[in-house]
Amino acid sequence: MATLNLFLVTQTLQRLLDLNVSALLARDGQATELTVTAMPPESAGNALNTLNVHLYHSMEDMYYKNMPAPGVGGAANSLRPLSLSLFYILTTHHHINDVFDAERQQLLMGLGMKTFHDYAVIDDHLQIMPDVGPAQTIMVPGLQGRDNRIEISLRPVTPEEAMSFWSAEQTSTARLSAYYEVRTIFTEPEEPPRMQGRVFDLGLFVSAGQAPVLERVVSIMQFRPPPQTGLAEQAMEMAPARATLAPGLIPPVNRVTLQGSNLSGDGRPESARIVLRTPAWRQLAPPVRSAGIDPALNPTWGVEKDGVSAHFEIQGQLVIDDGSGGVVNLEVTPGIYAVAVETLRRQETPSGIQRLTTSESNQVAFSIGARIDGFDPPNPAGRMILRVINLFDMQNAELDVQLAIDGLLYDETTAFANNATDEGLFLRQVGRLEFHPLFDPVQPGTHPVRLVINGAESQPFWIETP
Repeated sequence: MATLNLFLVTQTLQRLLDLNVSALLARDGQATELTVTAMPPESAGNALNTLNVHLYHSMEDMYYKNMPAPGVGGAANSLRPLSLSLFYILTTHHHINDVFDAERQQLLMGLGMKTFHDYAVIDDHLQIMPDVGPAQTIMVPGLQGRDNRIEISLRPVTPEEAMSFWSAEQTSTARLSAYYEVRTIFTEPEEPPRMQGRVFDLGLFVSAGQAPVLERVVSIMQFRPPPQTGLAEQAMEMAPARATLAPGLIPPVNRVTLQGSNLSGDGRPESARIVLRTPAWRQLAPPVRSAGIDPALNPTWGVEKDGVSAHFEIQGQLVIDDGSGGVVNLEVTPGIYAVAVETLRRQETPSGIQRLTTSESNQVAFSIGARIDGFDPPNPAGRMILRVINLFDMQNAELDVQLAIDGLLYDETTAFANNATDEGLFLRQVGRLEFHPLFDPVQPGTHPVRLVINGAESQPFWIETP
């Protein structure tokens, strides 16, 4: 909160009490006449139906005392806001013909304390419906729209401490009151004469060039709309990439293209490589936390890269070096992946010593979905087949497979019962899903299919019947 006018905070508390206590009185069938003041309690006198919230003390909030200044120059303290805790006393006043009305005063006190308890945090979004009319915002206009937040807490003042407060104010009997701390209030700091410079790179030593940066990861989504739409086959760019596991198609739906800067390392051969990560490989023994795409071990991946772009074409297997002279074959299954570019820069000191600097770009998430290849009509048991390009083990228990048709989610089964209970079930098989449709397959219709495996969705697909 930044303000130079502490009365804006007091006005906000008054507004909260006025709207909510009036609403509570109306709800209970009580008279809703109410006045909320902010004067010293002894100045309220013999008022009628009055709640009084008085600011009597302020102190610096130690928690925010050493906040760093946003800029440089000028007096350091003037550049950071003064953080304050404000202390209020809540009292009630109701006299009829100079006669003290204990019942009304204590009713108003209870409703006032309930209000501060129920709405202990005030921000721009807090609204209260009064006894009549639409809901109204509590924060006063001078504090709105600046991410301000007022926190109200009841202070545990003992009866003896309360007596000390009132003995300093007047010589009469102590008045029924409640004490509140309101925090944290920030005064507006001075504008810094100049701002600190932005840090772009951190390192233990100076090196030539900059770290690689990925800005976009894109792929091509190709699908065939239903004939009745009159649309031809569609191919559209997807960013972030939603590749499908189907090599050899035109356009190449398994190609992932990276766009960014400084992606070529120092320009020497093998000074940059593409690195993939996925949770599935972390479950292996031993776990594979990252896998670089080595073009020599994976020629079918078609890796190409330059300073501002790179691309690779996903295959069913990725071969990586195991670090001891051997190789490991990683199965590429549908799911969510992260891609980054790792660069290597070689530098030579005047004394002839070579120093290698490795940098890795930011990681960008993309998905690899299964590719639906078509469907087969119902067999004698009434079940249909959804064909999937067979580049991964569909029956792997680690895969989370979800099938939805016409917006209805089908349940997975391990065996069909060959009766009416099979409706809405599907069974995983090698390269396909067998399912018992919830729709009538002999009736003409178009049925949209969604196949999601490990959070990655296939291309759009429709089943046309009959």
